[in-house]
Amino acid sequence: MVTRPLIVVRVAHFAMALLVVVACTVLNWLLIRWLTPTDVAMVYLLGVMVTAVYYERPVSIVAALLSFLAFDLFFVPPTLTLRFGSTQYLITAVVLLIVGLVTSALASRVRREAQTAARAELAANEERIRSSLLASISHDLRTPLAVIAGSASSLRENAERMSLEQQNQLLEIIYQGSLSMSTEVSDLLEMTRLHTGRVTLDRQWYPLEELVGAALERCRAVVGTRAVTVDLPQEMCQLNVDGVLIEKLFVNLIENAALHTPADTPIEIAATREQNMLVVAVRDRGPGLPPGTEELIFEKFERGARTGLSSGSGLGLSICRAIADLHGAAVTARNRPEGGAEFTVRLPLERAPQMPAST
Repeated sequence: MVTRPLIVVRVAHFAMALLVVVACTVLNWLLIRWLTPTDVAMVYLLGVMVTAVYYERPVSIVAALLSFLAFDLFFVPPTLTLRFGSTQYLITAVVLLIVGLVTSALASRVRREAQTAARAELAANEERIRSSLLASISHDLRTPLAVIAGSASSLRENAERMSLEQQNQLLEIIYQGSLSMSTEVSDLLEMTRLHTGRVTLDRQWYPLEELVGAALERCRAVVGTRAVTVDLPQEMCQLNVDGVLIEKLFVNLIENAALHTPADTPIEIAATREQNMLVVAVRDRGPGLPPGTEELIFEKFERGARTGLSSGSGLGLSICRAIADLHGAAVTARNRPEGGAEFTVRLPLERAPQMPAST
C-alpha cells in the first residue's frame, strides 16, 4: 500500500476546506433572493461544522476565516470589497467567525477524547488478550509438561521393575503430551498470524472431497474408532480457496466435535449447495452447547468441556472464524433439535475455469 507524504495529505485537507467554502458560496448565490444575511451566515457555519467534524482543527479554522471573508466579499454591500456597509452585517460576520472558531475547537476536543477512549479500549483489549495468552501458556503448556516430566521420571527410575505394558503406557502418555503441546503452540502461532493481517491467501481450485478427506486423515488419531459419516454432493464442487487454511478449518471443526463428545458417539459431515454458496456442516451427538454461547465460543481463549491431557487453549474455533473471514465465508454454531451440536461453514462458490478441450 502506497502512503502519501504528510505534506500532501495536509494540502489536500486545506483544499477540501476551500472547496467547502466555495460550495457554500455557490449555494448562497443560487438562493440569495430567499435568504437573509443571517441565513447566508448559517450556510457558511454549516460548512465550517462539516469541516470541523472530518478534519483537524487548523483546517476548520481556515474554513471559518474563509467563510468570514466570503460572506463579506460576496454578500455584504458593497460587494466585492472588504468593507462592511452597516454594523448589522459586521456583527453577523463576527458572530459567524466566532461561532466557527468555537465549533472547530469543540470538534477538535471531541475528536481527541474519542481517540483517547479508542486507544484506551484498544490497550485494555490487548492487555486482556495478553493476560489470557499468559494464562493459556502457563496452564495449557505446564499441564502436559508436568505429565511428560512425571512419566519420563517414572520410566527412568523404575523401568527395570515395570512390565513392558506399563512402559508402553508411559511412553504413550509422553507421546500424547508431546502432541498436545505441539497443537497448543501451533494454535497460538496460527492465531497470532491470522490476527496480525500478515496472511496472503494462496487461492487455488480444490475439490471439496480432497479438502474433507485430507482433514479426516489428519484427525484420525483424535477421532479414533468412532463412526464418521460423510455426505457430499454427487456433482464435483470446486472451491477457489487457500487449501491449507480451509483444511485447517475443517480439521479444527472435526477435532472440536471429537474432543467434546463421548468416544462412542458418531460424527457427521454433510455438504449441500444453496444457490451460490456451499454449506458444509459438522455435526455431533454430544451434550451440545450451553444456551447463549453460540457466538461466545468463537472468541479467543473460550473453552468448552473437554477430556484428555489438556483442556485446550480455546483457539481452535477462533481460528476457524478468522479463516472464514479471510475467505468471505461464515462459520456458525447451533444446537441440534435431536441433540448434539452443529457447526456450519458457508463458503462462496465461484465458477471454476473451463479446462481446454483435448484435440
